[in-house]
Amino acid sequence: IDRLYQEHAETRLGVAVVPVRETEAWAIVDGDALRSVFGTSMTDQALGLPSTAGVTEGTPDPKALLNTAFNATHPSGQRRRRGVSPMLNALGEQVSLPRLRELAAFALLENELRQALRRLSIVK
Repeated sequence: IDRLYQEHAETRLGVAVVPVRETEAWAIVDGDALRSVFGTSMTDQALGLPSTAGVTEGTPDPKALLNTAFNATHPSGQRRRRGVSPMLNALGEQVSLPRLRELAAFALLENELRQALRRLSIVK
């Protein structure tokens, strides 16, 4: 990344990454990833997850919803005390790109990133 930045610093090209609400909105869009990371087989409905990507982006407090889903799994001991935060990296690695692409904000990010990389001749 540093090498690419130095090679293309004069272009002053950038892509802003700003989720519509919070990055947690990107985590709650994929119930399968949450189930895997939380270690549960509970349904999206039982976890209180939004039914569609549009509903996900319209969720007023995705962080609270993510915490509610986590607490619905009845974590115990140290895991409960630590909360969701230590799991965010694992969630980020497991969230499905097709599910993320259903979110308007992510689709826009991906499109802008692709355009910037093309202008820099990094991808065709």
